[in-house]
Formats: sequence, structure tokens, C-alpha cells
Amino acid sequence: MGEPEVRPATAREIEADWREFTGGPPVVGVLREYEAADVEGIVWHDEAIGRTGVVTWWIEGERAEIVSVHAEPQGGGTGTRIMDAAEEELRGRRVKTVVLATTNDNIRALNFYITRGFRLVRLHLDAMDRVRALKPGVPSTGRDGVPLQDVWELDKVL
Repeated sequence: MGEPEVRPATAREIEADWREFTGGPPVVGVLREYEAADVEGIVWHDEAIGRTGVVTWWIEGERAEIVSVHAEPQGGGTGTRIMDAAEEELRGRRVKTVVLATTNDNIRALNFYITRGFRLVRLHLDAMDRVRALKPGVPSTGRDGVPLQDVWELDKVL
């Protein structure tokens, strides 16, 4: 069994990841809406321990938006590893600031990002209405029965 693999994600892999975790494209971000062909990303895979992750981003000048982060299993360190790899890639591409969003029911993600140096900078009230206009299948209730209404915007200076 070898070392963990980190490699660029293909548009096909990104779209499959989005279909599994977000119901498919488009993904609504802070800066804009995204199709799989709009973004870049990386895949992290460690066969020895059965962990995988995908992170995607969109770059505009010195600013980037992390569009999606998925790690399996959660809580096993994969999210940390893949975010480290993504931030390293973005720094190498002269990105100075990274922005991302998570929904108001996702306290675990909020804590994860804040621990990684992100700061909560904005609350987008009723932003999930915009998401549901594009993706009517998005539920009105999220994790732990929390009404899925708002989006938290976070950013980090790299």
C-alpha cells in the first residue's frame, strides 16, 4: 500500500461528487453559481485507510472561492488534509484571499473552517430561497431538524 494520492480532479469527477453530495450542478456559491466545467479541484485518496476527499475552487485574480469540500468519512482527518493541499495549491497560484460558504444548519463545518483560520464575515439571510429557485429539491429542513434558510460566508487570508 502506497502513499496517499493527491491529483487534479476531472470535470467528470467533480460533477459526480456534486451529484452525490449536493444534488448536482449548479452549485450556488458566494461569488456566483458554478457548473462543474467552471471550477478546478483536487482529489485526495488514501487507499490504505479508505479515506477520500474532493475540494473544488474558482479563482478570480487574487481571490478564490472554495466551491465544495467533501471528505469521507467525516471526522477522520481527510477534510484537513484536502484543505491543506487546496490552500497550498491556491497560494502557489498567488491567491491572497479565499472565501467559502456553508449553510446555517452545518455547525460542524462552521467549526472546522473557523479552526482552520477562516473568519465569519457575512450572514446571507434567506439565501437558501435562491438555491431552491435553481434546485427545487433542496429540503427546507437541514441537519438536526434546523430550518435550512441562511448561508454563512467565511474568508481567510492565505
